[in-house]
Amino acid sequence: MKALFLLQILFIAVLPAQTIIERFPPPEGFKRLTLADTTFGAWLRQRPLLPPGSPLCDFNNRIRKSAEDSTLAAIVDMDIRGRRLEQCMDILMRLYSQWLVENNKTEQLRWPMPGGVFLSWSDWRQGRRPVFKRDHYELSETGPAPDNDDLDAYLNTLYALSGTQTFYFAYRPVDRQNVRPGDFIVKKSTRHGHTVLIMDVVVNKAGTRRVMVAQGDTPAVPLHVLRGANGSVWFPVDERPRPALPIRKKMYWSGLRRFSRPGR
Repeated sequence: MKALFLLQILFIAVLPAQTIIERFPPPEGFKRLTLADTTFGAWLRQRPLLPPGSPLCDFNNRIRKSAEDSTLAAIVDMDIRGRRLEQCMDILMRLYSQWLVENNKTEQLRWPMPGGVFLSWSDWRQGRRPVFKRDHYELSETGPAPDNDDLDAYLNTLYALSGTQTFYFAYRPVDRQNVRPGDFIVKKSTRHGHTVLIMDVVVNKAGTRRVMVAQGDTPAVPLHVLRGANGSVWFPVDERPRPALPIRKKMYWSGLRRFSRPGR
């Protein structure tokens, strides 16, 4: 019996990693929303997943959800160890930044800070740093620094300064009927904010959409796909004010946002 178990583990280990698009087919009567191959949403669909049966572990390698947790559908294969700052919104920033870098779009790499100021990768590389003055942040010319070309240092600074609700105000609302992969929902709260990512979208002939939702969390854990009470990963987009997600924090469609639509 023990030998058989070890063989099963070895078999799983040598299998190529599945992606979102491979593991989760659309429900009957639906098809995936058409996307250009160069979009963030198409890139998300190709994220590799950990093997089925993997538990959700945090940045300290402590199990936060067992493999048997009914709300855990899949875990994106990404190294979170030691990255305690990469919580719900932060992990979305990391993914979007990674997509921009991989697609040579670093001129679009800019993130909001409280008060409406954006800190871009270009600003950072030129030696500009955020400085808090009275009730808001400003960019200060600090000159060359040893970490000017360190993308992790840039992102870690933003993780530390930008609370989740910063993104609620920094980006314009998106109509839920136009939701697409790569959009995100922000819960507006100074103490208990949260963010979830629209990982994928399917649509039927009537134009009805359903969404796949993933999240990071606090303490920091890898992005993971949620499963609903009915056993499906596809949540309906309907007239109710919020999707019926299997999490304690209530997420409202009024918080739907898109990275490519800054509010200023």
